[in-house]
Amino acid sequence: MPETLRNLHLSPNILSLTWFLSLNSLVFYTCFAIDEQGQALLAWKNSLNGSTDALRSWNSLDQSPCKWYGIHCNTNGEVEKISLKGVDLQGSLPSDFQPLKSLKTLNLSSSNLTGTIPKEFGDYQELTLIDLSNNSLSGGIPQEICKLWKLQSLALNTNFLEGEILAEIGNLSNLVYLTLYDNQLSGEVPKSIGKLRKLEVFRAGGNKDLKGEVPWEIGNCTSLVKLGLAATSISGSLPSSIGMLRRVRTIAIYTSLLSGAIPEEIGNCSELQNLYLHQNPISSPIPRRIGELRKLKTLSLWQSNLVGTIPDELGSCTELTLADFAENLLTGSIPRSFGNLSRLRHLSLSDNSLLTGSIPDELGSCTELTFVELSRNLLTGSIPRSFANLSKLQQLRLSGNQLS
Repeated sequence: MPETLRNLHLSPNILSLTWFLSLNSLVFYTCFAIDEQGQALLAWKNSLNGSTDALRSWNSLDQSPCKWYGIHCNTNGEVEKISLKGVDLQGSLPSDFQPLKSLKTLNLSSSNLTGTIPKEFGDYQELTLIDLSNNSLSGGIPQEICKLWKLQSLALNTNFLEGEILAEIGNLSNLVYLTLYDNQLSGEVPKSIGKLRKLEVFRAGGNKDLKGEVPWEIGNCTSLVKLGLAATSISGSLPSSIGMLRRVRTIAIYTSLLSGAIPEEIGNCSELQNLYLHQNPISSPIPRRIGELRKLKTLSLWQSNLVGTIPDELGSCTELTLADFAENLLTGSIPRSFGNLSRLRHLSLSDNSLLTGSIPDELGSCTELTFVELSRNLLTGSIPRSFANLSKLQQLRLSGNQLS
C-alpha cells in the first residue's frame, strides 16, 4: 500500500486525541469569547482616540461586559446602562449598538464627543434617558429619536446642534426633562410641546436664532416646573395660558424680544419663585396680580421699557429677596408696602427718571437689605432715619436725585 494511503488509516488512539483537542478548543472558545454586547462596545472603543485608561477594563477576554467600567447590567446579564460622564472619549457616537437591546440609560455628557447624533438611536426602544450634553456635537436632532416613546430625559444642551426643534417631539409623551439650551437651533418652539403633559423642565435658551412666540399650548404642560427661553429671539407677548402652569417655579425668558403686556394670569402661578424677564422690550405696566405670588423670591424686570407705577400689591410678596426694576420708564413713588418685604436683600430702582416722591421710611423695616440702588430718578426729601436699622446694608446708591 502506498505510504500516503497508509497515513490515512490513523490508529484509534490518534483519532481520539484529535477529537478531544478539538472539543476542548471549542469549549475554551465558548468560555472566553466575548458576547455580542461586548463586541459592539469594543468596536466603539476601538474607534475612539482617548479614554485608554478609563476603559482599560474593557477586555475582549471577558465573557460579558457587565463588570466593565461605566457598564451596568440587569440580572440577566443584559446591558441596561452606559455611564461615561466626564470620560475623555475623543470620538463620535456609536451607531451600532443593536445588540444592546435592553439599554435604558446612555450618559455620555462632557466626554469630548464630536460628529452627529446617529439616526440609529431611534432603534434603542428601551431608552429612558439620553444625556449627550456638554460635547461638540453638530448637525440636527434626528427625527428617529422621537420614536423613543419610553424616553423620560433628553439632555442635548451645550453642543453645536443646528436645525429646528422637531414637531415630532410631541410624540415623547413620557418626557419629563428636555434641555436644548446653548446650541445653534433655529425656527420656532413647536406647538406640539403642549402634548408633553409630564414635562417638568424645558430649557432651550442660548439659541439666538430661536424665534416666534411662546406657543399658547405651553399652558398644557401642567407639570412644568422650569421654563427657560433666555437669550433667544423669542418675541410677542407671553400667552395668557402661562397662568395654567400652577406648578412652575422658574420662568426665565430674559434678553429676548418679548413685547406687549405681561399677562395678569401670571398671578395664577402660585408656586412661582423666580421670574426673569429682564432685557425685553415689554413696554407695559407691571401686572398687579404679581402680588398674589406669595412664594416669589426673585423678580428681575430691569431694562424692559416698563411703564406705569409700581403696584402696591408687590408688598404682599413677602418671600421676595431680589427686586430689580432698573432702567425702565416707571412713574409715581416707591410703594410704602415694600416695608413688608422682610426678606428683601437686593432692591434696584435706578434709571427710571420719572420715579418721584420721597424714600419711604418703611424701607427701614427691610433689615435683610444688603444692596439698595435708587440712583438717577426724581426722588426728593431726605434719607430716612430708619435706614440706621439696616445693619447688613453694604451698598446704598442715591446719586442723581433731588435729595436734601
